[in-house]
Amino acid sequence: MVSSPSSKMQDECEKAAKVLKSFIDKKKISPAIIANAKGLAIFSGFRGGMYLAGAGGSGVVIARLPNNTWSAPSAFSVRSGSVGIVYGFDMYDCVCVLNTPAAVDAYAHPEVDLGMAAKFGGSNGGDGEAVMTFTKSRGLYGGVTVDGTVIKEKADVNAGMFGVGVTSAKILKGEVEVRGEGVGLKKLFEVVKFAEGRAADGKVVGLVDGGETPGSVET
Repeated sequence: MVSSPSSKMQDECEKAAKVLKSFIDKKKISPAIIANAKGLAIFSGFRGGMYLAGAGGSGVVIARLPNNTWSAPSAFSVRSGSVGIVYGFDMYDCVCVLNTPAAVDAYAHPEVDLGMAAKFGGSNGGDGEAVMTFTKSRGLYGGVTVDGTVIKEKADVNAGMFGVGVTSAKILKGEVEVRGEGVGLKKLFEVVKFAEGRAADGKVVGLVDGGETPGSVET
């Protein structure tokens, strides 16, 4: 059975909720970092290869709006063609904390290089990095690489959820109404509240298993 774009968005949101909660449960990211973020990009992926590495994955990005609420999520895919001597295979989870408007704006483009997005994300007033990246992985992956990870908007998933012509730029600017009736969306936004240290629906947060994510490892 083929999933509809709207159900794919719900699946991406549910996965993102699990990934974010796993970092919070393991105290890898403090609530203050999330509370001060201008945006969050959350995704899972894989890396593998011999000599020339490749990677892929998917996730969602959300932006903090002027009224301190969060935008609807924009779905994206992840791909990479690394240059370097590598070996092995692993699965990983990643949370990119976007600390400046420019860092968020980078995700509003149909396609962007994550390295360039971090480089041109602007300064954070001397208080930290424009983009903070948190990762965890499992599996075997070694070697030094120059990793050109690229994210690309999943236009079909965004359009299927929010309507034809709705782009990531419109979503991240808050021009799209958040449809909170979906289970995945509900879990994501309640986990974000939990991650910020704000009051959240404990019942919903409790349904999110942060221990079962692609990049989970025993610690």
